[in-house]
Amino acid sequence: MTKRALSAITLALFYTGIFCQSVYPTNQKTGQLSYSMIFGPGGLNPIYRFVLKMTVDCSESAPGLFQLYINDLENQASSFSVAWQLDSASNDIKVADPCIVLPVAPCRRICYYHADAVLPFNTAGYSVFYPDCCRDYYQNLRTDFNASIYDGNLLKSSWSADDPTRPGAGYIYNSIAYLFSIPSRFKVNKNSSPVFDNSGDTVLNICRNTEFGHLFTATDPDGDSLVYSLTPAKIFSAYGQRASIIIQSTGNIHDAMYNGPLYSPDYPLGMGVSIDPKTGFVHGAISDTGSFLLTVGVSEYRNGSLVTQLPITRDMVIKVFDCDKLPLPKANIPPLINSCNATTVLLPNNTTPYHPELYWDNNTYLWDLGDGDTSQVRYPLHTYDTGTYNIRLITMAGYRCADTAYSKLLVYPSVHPSFAIDGNGCTGQPVRFINTSTTDIGQVNSLLWTFTNLKDSSYFTSALSTPTYAFKVPDQTYSAILDITTTRGCEAMDTQYINIRQSPLRLQTHDTVVTSGVPFRLFANSGYDTTGSTYIWSPSAGLDDPFSANPVATGTNDITYKVQESNMYGCSLTDTIHLTYYKGPDIYVPLAFTPNGDGKNDIFRPFPVGIQRLEYFRVFDRWGNLVYQTQAYLAGWDGSINGRQAPAGTYIYEVRGKDYNGKVVFKKGPVLLIR
Repeated sequence: MTKRALSAITLALFYTGIFCQSVYPTNQKTGQLSYSMIFGPGGLNPIYRFVLKMTVDCSESAPGLFQLYINDLENQASSFSVAWQLDSASNDIKVADPCIVLPVAPCRRICYYHADAVLPFNTAGYSVFYPDCCRDYYQNLRTDFNASIYDGNLLKSSWSADDPTRPGAGYIYNSIAYLFSIPSRFKVNKNSSPVFDNSGDTVLNICRNTEFGHLFTATDPDGDSLVYSLTPAKIFSAYGQRASIIIQSTGNIHDAMYNGPLYSPDYPLGMGVSIDPKTGFVHGAISDTGSFLLTVGVSEYRNGSLVTQLPITRDMVIKVFDCDKLPLPKANIPPLINSCNATTVLLPNNTTPYHPELYWDNNTYLWDLGDGDTSQVRYPLHTYDTGTYNIRLITMAGYRCADTAYSKLLVYPSVHPSFAIDGNGCTGQPVRFINTSTTDIGQVNSLLWTFTNLKDSSYFTSALSTPTYAFKVPDQTYSAILDITTTRGCEAMDTQYINIRQSPLRLQTHDTVVTSGVPFRLFANSGYDTTGSTYIWSPSAGLDDPFSANPVATGTNDITYKVQESNMYGCSLTDTIHLTYYKGPDIYVPLAFTPNGDGKNDIFRPFPVGIQRLEYFRVFDRWGNLVYQTQAYLAGWDGSINGRQAPAGTYIYEVRGKDYNGKVVFKKGPVLLIR
């Protein structure tokens, strides 16, 4: 405890001990200062315990406290200051009007401090003063940013003499002051001050031009009669710059300046708001929007006489909104809820806006679960018997913003959606999807298949009971979803996945002319590298390795080889190639071809054997019109004219080339196009 004359108190604004306070401009700090009297030995020099209750936003960070200043009104030399000790701190989340939906749930941090002091007997009593920094901007208080404490600095301590708004030199507009008196023991032998309950801890959120009410309640340890009043908030005046501010005396404590004419010390929230002096009930309506500071005072009377001249005060922040511009809670649940696989159901809730349960009270959600039971949780988990139930959800029951939503719940756990996949998921090979769904109650009356490519989100659907599809693009994964409905209105879904892999490729040709006795290499392709691929060529006659992808065939007699291919993913294919052996040199031309796209005999081409250069290959229709010509080796006609299919019938070909000896080989004749 350090003694210091109150007539020239120095308050340093750079300090440490961060906990429960914050710094302008974001702080909405409220507080309450009270005391209780504890007699010491002999009762001559009683101990007084001073309690400071400070409430700030939970998000605020802040420095520690100033000291408490006690002025001996009989002997100024005995004035001194006392340091605070922290007792406790806790967060409080509550809302007075849950119909006002805020972006963030409100949270206030409530901090309790105490300081003990021995106050010797005197004839005049004591005045007690606590200064603080810094008060936020409020709609009903005058704020001058040129005359404020900001981040530990006094920005301005005086006004020019010709300033018409000059209230007095050194007024600190955003300062905070709590001032009360302790009566002389000549007047009251023993006294402890009234103490407010926690009714002012929260920030009161209300709507503009809407009647509101809030009860401030205080108790007095001595049983004194209490009278409530709307009391001006306090600020102090000082002088000094930056590191320190000098408050000359407790006479420098002033009423805060109110923004007239709407607001004044007698009507801090306007003419429309008043307080019941007996109960502390504040009620009325505020016509403006923004943040407002309300200070309620309580005075104590004993035997009809006022105990102290200065009341104990309690600050509260009131936020006023234009509620027509705020969202209202909207109850939202699906109109139909299917539970087709279990009797225990987790009910959905899409109510908006959504805030944590701590924000609202127990009336946030009120469920009628349809079977006589109710619930107040956001997502009820409830067990039903089989059947149909009518569900109701009421949000904010009992409040002006209450809203109701209805739903029909179907509980038929005997529905079992399922399907089987018949096929190995190889390109070009049909995959069959077989519906195997069952239900013990009702019947499956509709189904829908949805196949979605997970890579590019493309999809296709089918309503067939057993759809078949040949996927064309390899190395893709599809989700296969089967949605079913039953005659009871129940819906259910089964999802499986199928990986599509490349099938082995068909052989490049199926009819090939080769020179008798000359080795000829065959080519097969499994669609992937040779790892895990198998090949079986049959018959094995004339092949150097019937189990390789590219065996060499040597022979003199015409033969058809069949190959069975399988790759690492189990995709398989069987294909054939016919080798026609000719003695050359010569040009061999087939007598017919079938351009139907089956990969067999689709192209009409000459087969040069021992021919070093093909001079031309031409095809004419029966009227002599040229329909195709080429000089490319093994190129041929696909049976089309100008991009359109040529009609079936007989056509005439001419082919000319030179052998390795320079001898001309010429062939001409008919060819039959078969469709």
